[in-house]
Amino acid sequence: MTKLLGSLALAAITVALAPKSALADEGVSIKASFTVAFTRMLNATNATYCGAAVLPAAVAANGAGYSSLGALSFELHKTLESPGIMQGCATLKSPNGDALYANYAGTIAGPNGEGTLTFTGGTGRFLGATGSAKFTGFFVGLYPTLTIFGGGSVPYIQGMAFYLVEGTVNLDKEKEKD
Repeated sequence: MTKLLGSLALAAITVALAPKSALADEGVSIKASFTVAFTRMLNATNATYCGAAVLPAAVAANGAGYSSLGALSFELHKTLESPGIMQGCATLKSPNGDALYANYAGTIAGPNGEGTLTFTGGTGRFLGATGSAKFTGFFVGLYPTLTIFGGGSVPYIQGMAFYLVEGTVNLDKEKEKD
């Protein structure tokens, strides 16, 4: 009986002293598709997002979609060199306001791009989230010149993008209980 109690006490101490990362969930699959509208412009202000390098074009994109985690909005700020690299920050937000943050890094060639979202935390149920997901993007530039402002050429491109995302999000179950 003494050995059994000693073993139980040792097991309890091991769990109590385990780092929080050891108590985190092993990962939740995320599969998603998003439709977004974007504006691409010359990066005249040398904008950078998430500590990435300055690239010739800056993009702001907003949209929505559905995922294995439920409905999510999609917000992206990135810089890019086309063809070449694209990098920035993305926020995926659930209808109740819980946000999942990610660094966005990939390559673009013509109307298609691919890369990785690296999850860097969040709010609510995504607090402390980690993991990564691969994405494929299909980009359609619709308005290379903005004629609604009286004609002429403006250095913007407006369009639509379609994203497919698949990967794993590690959620801290201890924080979810709070």
